[in-house]
Amino acid sequence: MVTNSILFVQHGQHGQHGQHGQHGQHGQHGQLMAGGRTPPAAAAALTMSHASLTGHWSWDPSYPLPTELSFASADNMQQWSMDTRMLVTVQEIISTLCVTPHHASETPDAQGQTVPTPATVRVLSRLGSGEIVVAQIDRPGMEAFAQQLNYIEYYADQRVERAAEILLQLTDILSSFGAVVPLEPERNRWTHELLLVALQAASLIEMQCKHLLACQRPNVFSAQVHPMIQTPGHGTLPSGHATEAFLVATILRDLVMHAAVRPYLVEQQLLRQATRIAQNRTVAGVHFPVDSAAGATLGISLARYILALAHRPEGTSADHLNVEATGWHCRSDAFGAADFTHETSRGLFDHAPLVAYEGDGTEVEYGTPTTYKLTMSNTGSVLRELYARARAEWATAKTGGTGS
Repeated sequence: MVTNSILFVQHGQHGQHGQHGQHGQHGQHGQLMAGGRTPPAAAAALTMSHASLTGHWSWDPSYPLPTELSFASADNMQQWSMDTRMLVTVQEIISTLCVTPHHASETPDAQGQTVPTPATVRVLSRLGSGEIVVAQIDRPGMEAFAQQLNYIEYYADQRVERAAEILLQLTDILSSFGAVVPLEPERNRWTHELLLVALQAASLIEMQCKHLLACQRPNVFSAQVHPMIQTPGHGTLPSGHATEAFLVATILRDLVMHAAVRPYLVEQQLLRQATRIAQNRTVAGVHFPVDSAAGATLGISLARYILALAHRPEGTSADHLNVEATGWHCRSDAFGAADFTHETSRGLFDHAPLVAYEGDGTEVEYGTPTTYKLTMSNTGSVLRELYARARAEWATAKTGGTGS
């Protein structure tokens, strides 16, 4: 099952899709130019067969023409290649979003006292009126990162134990989730495609956040960090692996929870797997725990947004839909000397403030839930069609009991 997950990601020259830890590789999903999959030997052979078989060119004007496809219809998606569907669907998601910076400032509180406001980035949606905040991440100060260096030293002792996971997850996180729920190439074809679309869309957003927040990596603070893998060439917060792991966990949770049957403890195990993938990056020496906290909230926020775009309410005939969704405001500046563990991530699927614990047991609140409303078209969504196909795979699957 795990091997199949890897093979599916690499199927049909899609090997680069699996490299979502190397975010720049997302753009290399397949050979997008015309005929990109035709090897040179086949081109020569087809040229010879054309010359030998086709004969003198002729066309009968009375011969029936091909069926004309519907204009601007999501039903056309099954006519296109996977590469094309993915490009169209990712664009559908990304075209509705933007990432904006807000500089640090000082504002008066109710008592007239000056309160500093940290620098922050917001992921905004264009689907509605006013400022619709899908996700928000505050920027920690350098002192906050310095407080977390001891965790990197602590987790370094686990590098040998976790090396196989860390190296696998450099290029593939889907196989790790294939150990939690059935992810098989033939049965879950549309689920895989939905996850790859969501991962590519998320990588574009997370890179904007990394660029704007501009937070330094652990090995910039101390040469003793000595990472076991190459430190990526972009900012540390939010963690891309955490963003994408929690994005995948959230989408799989949605699909499984809408199924008639589901594996026992699936929600718990999806959350724990995402947490471990994120934590492995601290073990490797390339991320602080707070990076994972920020990435987790971003990943879940983006997943919920994508799911809000994808859901098709039954019996709705209006031209436009009004949909309510939820996200997170990650107060990374308040994370302090806390660690990112199963305890820290426990409430991420819920809608209550998130808490973490510092080494001395001090509780810190680092996540605030948010709610917003979207207004969007009720027709022509390729994402909605893809999601419906993915959901149908789980509705018919016999995966286990009804326990969560």
